[in-house]
Amino acid sequence: MFCTMQVGVITSPTSAILRGSPDTDGPREHVRTYIVWIPADVSLSCRRPCAVHATRVVIFVMIELAVGTRRERVTAPLHVCQFASAPDERTATASTFLFDGLRAGHRCIPLVGEPVLEAVRLACTEEVDGYPPFHLGQWDAVVPSGGCSGYHDKQSLTPTDPSAMDATPDASQFFTGNSLDPYRLIAYQRSIAAEARRAGGKMVRMVIDMRWLFHDRPFSVYDALKFEASSHAILAPDADVLATLTQYHYADLSAAFIIELLKIHPVAVVAQFVRRNPHPFDAHRYMTRILERQK
Repeated sequence: MFCTMQVGVITSPTSAILRGSPDTDGPREHVRTYIVWIPADVSLSCRRPCAVHATRVVIFVMIELAVGTRRERVTAPLHVCQFASAPDERTATASTFLFDGLRAGHRCIPLVGEPVLEAVRLACTEEVDGYPPFHLGQWDAVVPSGGCSGYHDKQSLTPTDPSAMDATPDASQFFTGNSLDPYRLIAYQRSIAAEARRAGGKMVRMVIDMRWLFHDRPFSVYDALKFEASSHAILAPDADVLATLTQYHYADLSAAFIIELLKIHPVAVVAQFVRRNPHPFDAHRYMTRILERQK
């Protein structure tokens, strides 16, 4: 059995989910199509039927994360935790994450402060002043050999519009009094993912700055842990449409709390480095432990 595999070419400055066939209308990433042999006894889920009989389309989900001066490729599940020692670190990673999403045509939801929003607007302005040599999503077609055709002249590229980003939600809706309600925040994320599916499966990028979220409320390690564990357990089925970057500041955390978060995250940004955990704790079991402690 042959299988048509759509594999994205991760190219700076933008890269995001790899979905859709080459003849799909609208913004999309670079996509190359390869025909590979899959043994008959191997079962692969199909997201979309291929136009060629007896072939199947397998979609890989991947984004690129800016960390310091480097870019790291991150595969699903796209729930990344960042620990930053300086506000500039959080701002740089979050603003690039959102700007890349806007350029790729993704829905971007910022639960962040004004410095990040201003950095996104600045990036859009700098893009207008000096266009990059290419814009992802401006290729008319991608042929099976891997070549591209129909490239638009760079003067015809549409500038990235910062107003396309969602308005910052009211943080108070996620709290009960001064306590974070993790389930309200997760319900909000699930509703966003459901909207994305109804809209055709367009990717959603969300940045949650925990220092901004709590603002003048007392930070609760217990509530934050419950939210992180619940996110991995409940939002796993939405990994193909929802990419979340959760940010923490070292000054707000204890060493024990950081270790607990690293246990459950497959990918975490620690200072200027990406830490990959090949064997994260099972989120469901971890959540069960938290609830047992609460009794």
